[in-house]
Amino acid sequence: MVCSVLRCSLVFLLCAGSFLRVSAQSQLLDSAFLSKKKLYTSIHEALKEPEKVYRLALVDEYLDELPSRISELINLQYLDVSQNKLTALPADICDLPNLQIIKARNNQIERLPEGIERLQNLVDLDCSVNLITELPPEIKALKKLKRLNLQKNRLKSLPEEFGDLQKLEECNLSLNRLTELPKRFSSCTQLIDLDCSENKLTLLNDDFTQLTKLQVLELTNNKLTALPEKLGSLFQLRRLLLSYNKIVSIPPTISSLKKLQILRLEFNALASLPTELGSVLYLQELYLNGNHLKEFPGILCNLRSLKVLQLSGNAIPALPDNINECVNLQSLHLARNVITALPQTISKLTNLRELLIAGNPITQNTKTIDTWRETLANTTVVWR
Repeated sequence: MVCSVLRCSLVFLLCAGSFLRVSAQSQLLDSAFLSKKKLYTSIHEALKEPEKVYRLALVDEYLDELPSRISELINLQYLDVSQNKLTALPADICDLPNLQIIKARNNQIERLPEGIERLQNLVDLDCSVNLITELPPEIKALKKLKRLNLQKNRLKSLPEEFGDLQKLEECNLSLNRLTELPKRFSSCTQLIDLDCSENKLTLLNDDFTQLTKLQVLELTNNKLTALPEKLGSLFQLRRLLLSYNKIVSIPPTISSLKKLQILRLEFNALASLPTELGSVLYLQELYLNGNHLKEFPGILCNLRSLKVLQLSGNAIPALPDNINECVNLQSLHLARNVITALPQTISKLTNLRELLIAGNPITQNTKTIDTWRETLANTTVVWR
């Protein structure tokens, strides 16, 4: 009888202790309320009143490790340990279930913390500029993660489980060593902004075009030779950055990118453009420097919203007479082509503010040039 009473009392005390700890934990705060909470910048000060600490920043403190007592900050929701000398994030931080934001950029971190799957409320993870070589499969448990920044690490691949990050909206994987994206990457269907520039990607498979909410896609400086035929499925795209690849053609489905405003294709291997590009009527900036174009793509004159057009470093011999139909053009770069004369209609580009034609074998009568230069009095012309 006495033993039973003692056992019951012990169970009660254990449950009561757990209850008190849970009760001490505060509810999750939204970003607006969280930003108003006091920002502690000393771990010693924070440990004097651990239950009051919601935000902790230990930035540029030359730390090579975090104190284990950080797990006492049971209400911690924002942790910034950027610009230190950390080689790892301790497993102790995974005992802080309310953590929503972790910023650990510019350290020497080689891996994500063991037990990261317990950070069920993590929304924002920034481990950019570190030495991370791989991601654990357990990353799939971060069901609330919306922003992930792993820029400038040493990632060569991503686990298939990456595709389970189905709330992910912003992802920066630039400046790594990725040669491909996992097949299940296309399951990250909430992605809005994706940066995979400065990697070694050679191919985007057709499943990639299931990321139909993408608005910004950056793939600059990879090894791409082609784009998915179903590119047009990414119909929410506003910015598509593909410079410094080896792309030889653009799929006709680009005509479906009705919201596209910026298209960068400098330094690829394009010899022509699809006529369907002329249907992307809201395009404002188009960069085609350093390709293999041997004529001015006439379809560009359909793009009435175009403000910036760069075609330097091609082999274009002439401009079309209807160049003036690009009525909103403000910047036109034509340097280092083989243009011998400019059409009179260029003087009708009344919004033009910058004209670069240096490095062309212009043989046109200088009086003719002076005439339209007077018409374009507000335009800076660089022609020698």
